[in-house]
Amino acid sequence: MKRLVVVILVAALAWSGAWFWQAHAQRKAIDAWAAELDARGIAVTWDDLVIRGFPNRLDSTFTGFASSDPQNDLKIEAPVVQVLSMIWNRDHVIAALPRGAGLTRNGKSYALDGEGIRASLVRHGTVLQRVHVEATVLNLSGEISVAMSGVTGAVTLADGETAYRVAFNADDFALSAPTGRGALRLDATVDLAESAAAPHMAVQNVTAIRLTRMELELGPLTLAAAGTVDVDADGLLDGAVSVRADNLSEAIAAERAAGGGAPRMLLAIEQAVSLFSGLSGRKDGIEATFEFRGGKTWVGILPIGPAPHLR
Repeated sequence: MKRLVVVILVAALAWSGAWFWQAHAQRKAIDAWAAELDARGIAVTWDDLVIRGFPNRLDSTFTGFASSDPQNDLKIEAPVVQVLSMIWNRDHVIAALPRGAGLTRNGKSYALDGEGIRASLVRHGTVLQRVHVEATVLNLSGEISVAMSGVTGAVTLADGETAYRVAFNADDFALSAPTGRGALRLDATVDLAESAAAPHMAVQNVTAIRLTRMELELGPLTLAAAGTVDVDADGLLDGAVSVRADNLSEAIAAERAAGGGAPRMLLAIEQAVSLFSGLSGRKDGIEATFEFRGGKTWVGILPIGPAPHLR
């Protein structure tokens, strides 16, 4: 019996030592990560960092977290950021924002809050294999305000290391404007110029977007889109996206009755709907293909504006 007790005590001490060594290594890895970002001109700071989770987990909790990227005019702040992992699998982590976050981009500020906001990330070496996100409630407020619930999403590595499949679903979706509530579904594939082993270049690395489907229900309005576009070195889109929208008159009437939108803007939208409805031969909807070429957006032979930029 004494021998068994000794063995148990030695094993417990050894495991405790291993955990504290892992916690120390975790702290060094976080400091190295911050130093690497700093070398690229991205500042990452926090007021406090605590690592807990003994005996099976490494739970890193940042308070007063902030990240600033002057090159892209981007700043992120979060009161609390949690990064959780099991001690025997450091390539699988769960990140959570229990008190939301704030984002500023190009002088415009947005606030993110809700319930159950978390993401699960799996890496293999330096390559991000997949990300799953979920939130019971997710609210984004700012220049554009969106409220969602039943949120799930996934980004999964596909086609070797040069493409990611992106899926997103919100069971309940609403904008700040009085357009009613609905749902949002998205399925697409994003092609990369280089291996996904360099995720810090993800946006600059995008060469094409294959939109399998995008479906939005918002009050009486239903909207669906699909298509493929290439992205050039300047972020300019080139390709075509087919769009179908139904119940547009009812949606505009509901917006007008609720006092949403400027009357002149609603009138202009109504006139545009009438024009495109006539072109597509549909009474209360639009079915058209928007082409992006030569730096412009076209519908048939009509240029209607500049082509979108991804970055």
